[in-house]
Amino acid sequence: MSFISVDFALFVTVALILYYVFPKDYRWVILLIASYVFYGQSGTDNFIYIAVTTVSAYAAAALIEQMRGRAEAYIRDAGKSLSKDDKKAYKQSAKKKQKIVLVLALLLNFGILAYVKYANLAIAHINLFRLTHFGSTDFIPFRSVLLPLGISFYTFQTMGYLIDIYYSKYGRERNFLKFALYVSFFPQIVQGPISRFGQLAPELFSPKDFDFSRIRSGFYRIMWGLFKKLVIADRLAGFVSGTMAQKETYRGFYLILAIFAYSMQIYGDFSGGIDVAAGVAEMFGIKLAENFERPFFSKSISEYWQRWHITLGTWFKDYIFYPLSVNKTVLRIGKSVREHKMPALGKRIPIYVPMLFVWALTGMWHGSEMRFVVWGLFNYVFIVLGTELAPLSEKICRILYLKEDDVIMKIYRAGKTFWLMSFLRLFDISADVGDAFTAFRYVFSGWGTFDIVNIYENLNLPMEDLIVAAIAIIIMFAVDMAARKGSVRLRIFSLPVPVQWVFLSLLIVAVSVFGYYGPGYDAASFIYGAF
Repeated sequence: MSFISVDFALFVTVALILYYVFPKDYRWVILLIASYVFYGQSGTDNFIYIAVTTVSAYAAAALIEQMRGRAEAYIRDAGKSLSKDDKKAYKQSAKKKQKIVLVLALLLNFGILAYVKYANLAIAHINLFRLTHFGSTDFIPFRSVLLPLGISFYTFQTMGYLIDIYYSKYGRERNFLKFALYVSFFPQIVQGPISRFGQLAPELFSPKDFDFSRIRSGFYRIMWGLFKKLVIADRLAGFVSGTMAQKETYRGFYLILAIFAYSMQIYGDFSGGIDVAAGVAEMFGIKLAENFERPFFSKSISEYWQRWHITLGTWFKDYIFYPLSVNKTVLRIGKSVREHKMPALGKRIPIYVPMLFVWALTGMWHGSEMRFVVWGLFNYVFIVLGTELAPLSEKICRILYLKEDDVIMKIYRAGKTFWLMSFLRLFDISADVGDAFTAFRYVFSGWGTFDIVNIYENLNLPMEDLIVAAIAIIIMFAVDMAARKGSVRLRIFSLPVPVQWVFLSLLIVAVSVFGYYGPGYDAASFIYGAF
């Protein structure tokens, strides 16, 4: 069931009515039923995957907490009969057993994720290796595995919960059905955000009174998300895919325009979907974590990734980067390098080595093909270069009497970041790594006449698509600019009611009249839904 469908609108309406009609203490049950009904629409075969994740994480958390409780009780009851060293040894032994449970649960769930995402890719490489090295045509058959709805998002969210339980950040959820709701909450399961239990659980389980202002605010955000998705992203999609498919013909400026258009497309698509999810959740009185914070205003790639897909970035930072940065082996290597008269490099190893793993995994999370891994590693290289060249950049600015907070410098740095990130997106829209480099090479050739009308006619696309999308992008950036001073919605709600209705009516008309839908439109094609 797509977010962009009449069925989904009716589904949410019915769920809302039932949610606020039921007694407060049982409203979470309505959310659980709604979540499983929604998930069931994607195919009943997918239930086995989310069920395994839910049951295994719940059982592992219970076992870890039980083992920890027994260890604490034993030490408490033993009292002074145990020496300090005995207590320490017992705690370490107990912690090691808890870690085994954690690792087994992680291996099971990430193993399932790896299987559904990478099994056929691995089989293809094995078959190619056997053919090229041994001449064998006895190929291993491919697995008929479809990617279950939201498996990357709910796996990361649930495993984050389990890791937090292991580190005693909070107590486990004892009600299995409530935990099942945390795993499957339907607005966020399609493409996130990746929530933390400590933030989402109180939102899901605390009783909410009916509040029309929340319904109104959530509806505004839903419409804004649909505006970004339907009026911007989907109107640009045809131009981007058409130009990339004929990049040998449409080189130079045409290709640059397609690359920039894709940056707008994926932002409108992903952030628009997140807005719809957050708006629906808000109607139920539930606040989801924010996943975007005006990324195109970033002045470096490092800052960009603090503003784009925020919840994925913080997940990798908390559960991959930080543990690796204090890993004994990594620290030992850094110390050894410092002792060999390379102190600067030695200090960087505990930062740059974990970061390398993070970006390789980030690329793998986005897709099973090598182009995504290369995309991740390029991000890593540019972040490291940006960090290392920062002193030189500051020195040049001082020589030229430029200040970092000057408007010109901010525009320059934001523009540079946008260019770099847009070109890295070539790996998203190319068939493979070689195809991405070919497209990059074509950017620097074919700089002859430029006729945007001609290319739209040749691609059998209506020119109105570009005009509508361009105006919508300007509106989107204007809203993002205004959002720097606080929520635009709250400022609209502070205006007289008739003016509020004018804004809402304009938004509804924009989506209804200029949204890209109709015969042949694939309403389920959210880009990040495939990740």
